[in-house]
Amino acid sequence: MRLYVLFFLLTLGGLLCLVGYCFALVDWVQDFKTGIYAQNGAEAIIETSAIVGYTYLAIRFTRSKMSLQ
Repeated sequence: MRLYVLFFLLTLGGLLCLVGYCFALVDWVQDFKTGIYAQNGAEAIIETSAIVGYTYLAIRFTRSKMSLQ
């Protein structure tokens, strides 16, 4: 029973992180289209770095867990 609860919590946590990443990506695209990044360079660097870093780590994790040959 405890294993099922742990699996459920890990799955729920993963889905919530995915939803948060999707919201951040949509926000980044909207900010880029509206030109907010042209006015505030620091925000552009921070948000873009966070999205690129998270994507890089997700790809590394996926490649380490899957045999892609």
